[in-house]
Order: sequence, then structure tokens, then C-alpha cells
Amino acid sequence: MKFFLTILLITMTFLGCSKNNAFDRFNLSHTQELTEESLQSSKLKTDTQTKGVVSTVYLNNVYPELYNENEYFYVYFFIKGESDIKNLHFLLNGSESIYIEELKAENEFSKLTTFDAKWKKYYLVGFKKQSDKIGFELKSSTLSSSTLYYEKDE
Repeated sequence: MKFFLTILLITMTFLGCSKNNAFDRFNLSHTQELTEESLQSSKLKTDTQTKGVVSTVYLNNVYPELYNENEYFYVYFFIKGESDIKNLHFLLNGSESIYIEELKAENEFSKLTTFDAKWKKYYLVGFKKQSDKIGFELKSSTLSSSTLYYEKDE
């Protein structure tokens, strides 16, 4: 009888937690949950030192009804030194972007990440439609990020 009650208690404990997920303790909308699942960051490095950080959100997974013709990313970054900001290249699977729009710190996507510092740079970047696996990179003549890999939800 004790064995049966112990098993019953353990089972009830696990069943009580099964409806919860990692986002239940936060007050996030469904869109913000999708953003957190899609958000990735990388250091921006030269050959010898770290010069900044880039973060990207794959918008096709967050807003599939709006962003489905091409591949779109919300990109924000910080780079030490204004000279390194010039000649930036946004690459997806090695291909250059077809659309780049610089955004203000407060923009239509800033509510997704709850981070809108005026000292960062914000961009909406678009690429031609790609295969199932995509790799995003930010590069300039002096620095680069690691490749951020995304899988499409199609």
C-alpha cells in the first residue's frame, strides 16, 4: 500500500507540472515567446579582439503571415569605434542582402526584445528566399560575427 501511494504521489507531482513551460513564469505574449526562441547573438571580432555584439531575430518564424516571400531579420548591434560600422555586409548563406532599412531605437520590433538602447544600431534586413537551413553573418573589412544558424518553420 505504501508503494502504491508513493507511486501515486510521484505521478501526481509530475502531472501537475506538465502543463507548464519555460515561458509560463514570465508575462510574455505568444509573439514574444516566438521571438525568444528565434533570438541569437554573436560577438563581433577582429583577428585579435572583440569589438561588439550582434543579435538577430528571424522574423519569418515570428510573423509568418507578414514575412513569407523572402527571408527577413531584425538585427541590432553595438560596435566599439565608428570606423568599424562602415562597409557592413549582411550575409545569408554567403549571399548579400537585397533589402536594408536602418531603424530608430524605438521601432515596430523593439517590443519583441524589450531592449531599445539609443547607442545600438537597428536594422530590418531582407534576403532572397533560401533553403531549409540558413546561416546569418555580419561582416566588414575588419570584423565578423560567427554564423548564426536558423531552421525554417515551414
